Amino acid sequence: MRLKEKTHRKFVEFFEKISSMYQGKEFELAYSDIQRETGAASVTLKRAIQALAEDGVIEVQSGRNSRYARFRYLLATQDIEENPPSTAPTVSEDISHSGDEEIPRHGGALESMTEEVGELSLLVDHLKRRVRNQEMAIALLQDRLAEVEDKIRKR
Repeated sequence: MRLKEKTHRKFVEFFEKISSMYQGKEFELAYSDIQRETGAASVTLKRAIQALAEDGVIEVQSGRNSRYARFRYLLATQDIEENPPSTAPTVSEDISHSGDEEIPRHGGALESMTEEVGELSLLVDHLKRRVRNQEMAIALLQDRLAEVEDKIRKR
């Protein structure tokens, strides 16, 4: 089952972005969220997920119900295995070597705080997107309700 190159790239980029939010760990998503983010039809969504699973890009398992699935983005782990981390100095090493006097490092506390802040920032961004989507859904429901109320008043 082949997808168009543009569709394939869109889904790979989406799963790569979400995987980085979850730091390469397994994550659960609603199919509707994937559909909303990628702009794909439900048939295309199912075909794309199946094609990506067959290509070894993602691993798919059933979720809490039929509207959810658990995913693991496999290309991230392959990239890590193929490209080991470089020996570039970290932020804390740059700081400790920048001045004449050496600043003591306390077990990489700065590094772990930076990682935690990055993770929390990604989670906050994800929650903001979800809230925005829910606000749009509420606005749509309010519009439909107003239309129904107008129809009732006209009778």
